Amino acid sequence: MENKWVQVWGQAHSALSYFYYPSCEKTFRLVIRSAVSGESVRFELSNECAKEDVHIGAMSVARCDENGNFLDKCKTATVNSEKSPCLKVGEIALSDEIPLHIEVGDYFCVSVFVEKGALRSGNLIDDATLVTVKGDVSHQGKIENQRRKRDKVREVASSLLKMYFHKPIPLFQSVQVLNGTGAGSIIVYGDSISQQGYWTNAFAKRVKDAYPGRYAVVNKSIMGTRLLTDFSTRFFCKGLFGKSGLNRVERDILSYPDAEYVIVALGTNDFLQPASIQAPKSEKRTASEFLEGMLTLNALVTKSGKRLIVFNILNFGEGIDSRPWKEALVTETNKLLYENRDKFYGFYDQAGLCVNPEKPTCSKLELLGGDKVHPNKVGGQLVADNVDLDLFK
Repeated sequence: MENKWVQVWGQAHSALSYFYYPSCEKTFRLVIRSAVSGESVRFELSNECAKEDVHIGAMSVARCDENGNFLDKCKTATVNSEKSPCLKVGEIALSDEIPLHIEVGDYFCVSVFVEKGALRSGNLIDDATLVTVKGDVSHQGKIENQRRKRDKVREVASSLLKMYFHKPIPLFQSVQVLNGTGAGSIIVYGDSISQQGYWTNAFAKRVKDAYPGRYAVVNKSIMGTRLLTDFSTRFFCKGLFGKSGLNRVERDILSYPDAEYVIVALGTNDFLQPASIQAPKSEKRTASEFLEGMLTLNALVTKSGKRLIVFNILNFGEGIDSRPWKEALVTETNKLLYENRDKFYGFYDQAGLCVNPEKPTCSKLELLGGDKVHPNKVGGQLVADNVDLDLFK
């Protein structure tokens, strides 16, 4: 069987805003548990949302334990044969191939020492471990994470907004292995409901158990992102919500030939954000516009040989930014998606699964977190458990 590069981890980049890393001379070690096997490793670094160049001092890869401690001697990584590359503002760099035998279930890590430059591009994805240490320990076998002052900002934000913010992962865009067993990836393309990991991580475990070594689930969700509209310049965390689903499809989906399926779970923010602190009412969109956008996305994905599965929109009637007209738009949109479900490879009625029968524009409170919009662990597990895995045969 022909060898091909398969993503075992990846994320969609947006501006990290207040979550960014302002000062460097620090090592960033990303620890991944691989769902597929491979004989070589490569990775992408992104400085897309930056304001300054980033200078890399050293890079390595190694098999490791779940805490990022090497099990074998590490291997030096390079970009275009350079051990210390410079990433210009807006640049994405792909490393050279590094021979490294990876079995299904193995942990391995990529370590990057950033010599100079603030890291403003990345995401807050909860499906990998990031260890950060001052100085160049990129080739050091045993290290221990050093807490930063800005972690307190993140924790305060989580408490005030009553939603989960994972430790931000900067710089890394994807990690890939050279696979020869016919494996591929499933991309989750959503917003913070998917980003926080409560349903996506549980879903990834189900896929791993059902199809061992066959698929890696790659979470390319961005908090606050919309299908139709880029982040609002009115919002004080400018850039945090990233580009729209239609405007980032080339970067996050089409450029990865290993992706066989794409789960699209967008729409909450298209209808919840307008007329709030996050976006003006003038950015309000209609149900028919949303359906048209989803059909456009489906056409782009299908043309590239991938299969698209649509999740409808969870009801958010208990949320603080909810309004009757917003809830009516979600109801109309979900109706249109259902009526056109045969135009997509797959369709999943997560709204119907979680709806409060006594309040049809709301989800059950016992399935939601403190903000009454995002599923909690119980709600996430319920959503994951009811995805039809036969779709991926």
